[in-house]
Amino acid sequence: MSETQAKEVFHLEKISRQFTGGITIEIAAAKIHLGDKILISGPSGCGKSTMLGMLALALKPDRGKTFICNEVDVLEKWKRNKRDDLAMLRASLFGFIPQTAGLISFLNIQENIMMPQHLIGKKDKDWFVSLVNRLEINSILSHKPHEVSVGQRQRVAVARALINHPLIVLADEPTASVHPSLADGILELLLQTVQETGAALIMTSHDTKRTLQYGLTEVPCELDVQNQITRLSYGI
Repeated sequence: MSETQAKEVFHLEKISRQFTGGITIEIAAAKIHLGDKILISGPSGCGKSTMLGMLALALKPDRGKTFICNEVDVLEKWKRNKRDDLAMLRASLFGFIPQTAGLISFLNIQENIMMPQHLIGKKDKDWFVSLVNRLEINSILSHKPHEVSVGQRQRVAVARALINHPLIVLADEPTASVHPSLADGILELLLQTVQETGAALIMTSHDTKRTLQYGLTEVPCELDVQNQITRLSYGI
């Protein structure tokens, strides 16, 4: 899918969130389309996770000019306190992979993966079977998270993120908690599946050398030390 044909899933201008002490995290301008694969890079603590949180509709911006997600005016939703609408958008449009899998401890692996489908009243057993086979976790479906390895838990997180055929996949340091020997396998499976589904992928990582070999476009955070701003721009 070429960039001229691909659907725009994000259009953002001057979206920012300020923290105690005056540090501001800003997405200055960005247009992101289906099929885009973006790596947000920068040193630890520069605000990469905060940017993902705003993109995920989980963190409310303090200021903003334009924030359109899949043709929905997100700033208007925040202004009118339409949190249920935002939650439904998150559940239906997004897949999210946190640093440490974030699985629910009292659910087994299958239940963890299927949870996003339950939230929107959707069921796609064939896709579930395809994902668990591809990620080689079909033998641990009845196990609880503490009964499987760290690498397996992270693959479960990938399956859970992709189970609803999301338009947008957000991955926050998805290999940070696994041994380097496992990182390549997880990245390869994630990128291969995202490529096949046509979703937009936005990932953060401090391990840029490893991640960029999978064809992502690096978008470095710009650090304005004097004005205490971390700024990001892409696609404009």
